[in-house]
Amino acid sequence: MRCIALLRCAGVIALVLGIAPKSRAQAPAPYPVGREYPAFEAPTSPGGQSQAAPDEPTGVLRLDQALAAALLRNAELAADAYEVRAREAALLQARAHPNPTLTVELEDFAGSGDFSGFDRAQTTLLLGQLIELGGKRGARIGVAAADRELAAWGYEVRRIGLLVRTAGLFVDVLAAQERHRLAGESLELARAMRQVSTRRLRAGIASPAEEIRAGVEADVAGVEYEHTEHELATARQALAATWAGEVARFERAEGDLERLPALPSEAELAQRIDGSPEVTRWRTELSRRDASRARAESERVPDVTLHAGPRWHSETDDAAVVVLLTVPLPLWDRRRGAVEETEFRRAKLAAESHAARVRTVTDLVTARVALAASSEEAHLLRERVLPGTEKAVEVLRRGYEQGRFAQIEVIDAERARLAAREQYLQALTEAHHSAQQIERLTGVPLEVQP
Repeated sequence: MRCIALLRCAGVIALVLGIAPKSRAQAPAPYPVGREYPAFEAPTSPGGQSQAAPDEPTGVLRLDQALAAALLRNAELAADAYEVRAREAALLQARAHPNPTLTVELEDFAGSGDFSGFDRAQTTLLLGQLIELGGKRGARIGVAAADRELAAWGYEVRRIGLLVRTAGLFVDVLAAQERHRLAGESLELARAMRQVSTRRLRAGIASPAEEIRAGVEADVAGVEYEHTEHELATARQALAATWAGEVARFERAEGDLERLPALPSEAELAQRIDGSPEVTRWRTELSRRDASRARAESERVPDVTLHAGPRWHSETDDAAVVVLLTVPLPLWDRRRGAVEETEFRRAKLAAESHAARVRTVTDLVTARVALAASSEEAHLLRERVLPGTEKAVEVLRRGYEQGRFAQIEVIDAERARLAAREQYLQALTEAHHSAQQIERLTGVPLEVQP
């Protein structure tokens, strides 16, 4: 009974000295951007079943369908979800107490003389328990908890990044579709110009050079049409890859590129910097470094191992209690290097955290300026430039058919129209991409202009 009481006492001591403090690290709540879409979550047990993945989008594809499919089917996001579960399992393991040990000793037997048999043997049965001192268990749990929260931050940052990337690729598909359509219009116009030049040549009012030039323009327009077709196929595949699609099965994307996000104010963005996922996640990184330092400091205190149990004397048939206490002597290794390493690494992380904040501020300012510039450019092109180029092409084309304008004037006007439309598309695309970068950095969706 004495040995059982000793072991119970040792267990109580181990529990008291190994109580884990509450971790300062906290799992991130989902940011507002894309929060309305369900995302992939790994099963809570290794043998559990995850939610069924939806079918790949087909037919006419809208942005909300692309985002929903990406969040539930993306393999990279699924990997981060499983990493969160793995860190949860590691935290569960970190909370475990050291197992007790059982030692059986048999002495004074199989020798010579009186000790040739087992009559004078001594049998000792010892139960041992490692007692962690210095807060080792609490520090171990703190590190595992911080690792778990870091994995949760990785999942959330990946989710936001996936949303932004999918939305950006959706915009690229819309722009590629529009370029393909414009290239088709240009090809039709070039072919019509070639037919007109052929009629004019037969009528004797045009030179053979004019017909040759018209044929070359038609061939160039055909090459450009095929080029935009290849670009569209590439953009479609890149978008399908976000939901792990090996082939783009949707027919076309449907959306309005001209509906641009509203420009946030500088003050509004400044208020969102501290809540940015690119900034906030570093607080958990610092908490993890603090936990690592606490763990290194706890290792300065040596653990003790308590053994207790009965011993039987075969010669007298008596029993006694044996107690052993093993205490390491910290003479050569005081864990100084390990502690200093964690301190230097925390200082390094503090510098990295400051650099990340500066980088986030710079990226936000850059994205806002780009959004303002591209939105203004798109507005000017839509209101002033595009109507003029469209009207010029129409007037010159009719005048050429009537013999009032030269062919080169129509070709130049068409080139100017295509260049203006391309510049307009580029401005719209850059505006959407800049807005999406702001959403990625702040985690908050932008309003759309009325």
